[in-house]
Amino acid sequence: MQRHVPVLAKEIYENLPKNFNTYFDGTLGHGGHVEYILSNMEKLWNTDNIRVFWVDRDEIILNKAQELLNKYKNKISFFRNSYAELQDILWDVKADYFLLDLGVNMEHFKDTERGFSIKWDAKLDMRFDTRQKITAYEIIDQYWLEKLSKMFNIYGDISLKFANLIADEIINYRKKTKIKTTWELKQILKQIWLNEKKIAVIFQCIRIEVNDELGELKLFLERFPSFISKDGVCAVITYHSIEDTIVKYAFKDLIETGKFELINKHVIKPTYQEILRNKPSRSAKLRLIKSL
Repeated sequence: MQRHVPVLAKEIYENLPKNFNTYFDGTLGHGGHVEYILSNMEKLWNTDNIRVFWVDRDEIILNKAQELLNKYKNKISFFRNSYAELQDILWDVKADYFLLDLGVNMEHFKDTERGFSIKWDAKLDMRFDTRQKITAYEIIDQYWLEKLSKMFNIYGDISLKFANLIADEIINYRKKTKIKTTWELKQILKQIWLNEKKIAVIFQCIRIEVNDELGELKLFLERFPSFISKDGVCAVITYHSIEDTIVKYAFKDLIETGKFELINKHVIKPTYQEILRNKPSRSAKLRLIKSL
């Protein structure tokens, strides 16, 4: 297994609150950020009192993270849940540090059976949490033209005219036969001259819809202020302009309450050296906010 490389780990670590005690990682993945933080903290001071809440919707990745970070198991509470469900995870606990890394784990794209990648023929699934009912198949099979078109237009930044064309092609095809696999969908998209890069964008739009990624982000941003300690920090790494815009304006609204302040006035981006080491980091943007 190739382990997912944590993005902007140094910058995340450098912005830990001074009296750091409780850490909430809402997008655990393989635990790279947690491991970087705890391993560096251990060099400086005793970490016996550190409490970590690890959250991920994907059972497979959650189990692998537990194996990879077994040495820290006494500090950790694992939750297979959405990071937005703070009331079910933290209860009455106040967290000193919140982290969301909204990038999709590379393991998803290398899984040949779950339909995330355009490289493998698989069932149209794309669920992070396999307990949920809706899959990519239901979206492709049941969404009407306007809903499909809007999804491609908003999530993929595709012109409405071309989004309508894509949606129309899908609907015309499914009238004749069910679209059940990634390669069947890929062949339909190729018929309207979409290249591999454009097809990947369409798959991304479907994945965002399947997992309600933007809805989950908005819920988290509404809820975390009730669960953050005084002088606590919330850090969010985005990779998509829509995500970044949502975070930017949510933080702006919080600042206007007088209860929060920005840590970085401008987004923090990976250095050139980090991008060379880890190409998927190139579109990452980090925003940080502190409670007062």
